Amino acid sequence: MWVNIIFGFIIPWLVALYLVRKSPKTSLLIYPVGALVSMAINSLGFQMRFWDFTPLIPNDESVSALPLDLGLYPIIACFMIWTIMLHRNKTALILFLFVLFTTLLEYVGLLIGKVTYGNGWNIGFTFLSYLLALGFVYIYFRILERFRLL
Repeated sequence: MWVNIIFGFIIPWLVALYLVRKSPKTSLLIYPVGALVSMAINSLGFQMRFWDFTPLIPNDESVSALPLDLGLYPIIACFMIWTIMLHRNKTALILFLFVLFTTLLEYVGLLIGKVTYGNGWNIGFTFLSYLLALGFVYIYFRILERFRLL
């Protein structure tokens, strides 16, 4: 579990300190929805036995992914929105690159045995799940823009 905490929570938050200083409003408004989307998708995936994450915790599989749900995934969402705000004319490319980067991170986890797939799940579905998650964060960002909150 220490590996999950260090690589899924502590290191991402150390990197996020840069963004929090550069754009605190983006961090404060995007982080909660990023964490919520991550927890919802991971909970669904664990319950449907699409994936599992070590350490395996019987009857509470989502606990092992909690550091990532509160660290890596919402921070990636914050950086994606911040990057989109800096490069408005490249939104689709930025979204694609962040989805690809996150998928590649999970693929590394799959290769080293940190993540296992079941019930027909594969890396292609993983790409689509990250596209759904980060796409939802982007739609939320557009709503925030419409109300002039970001």
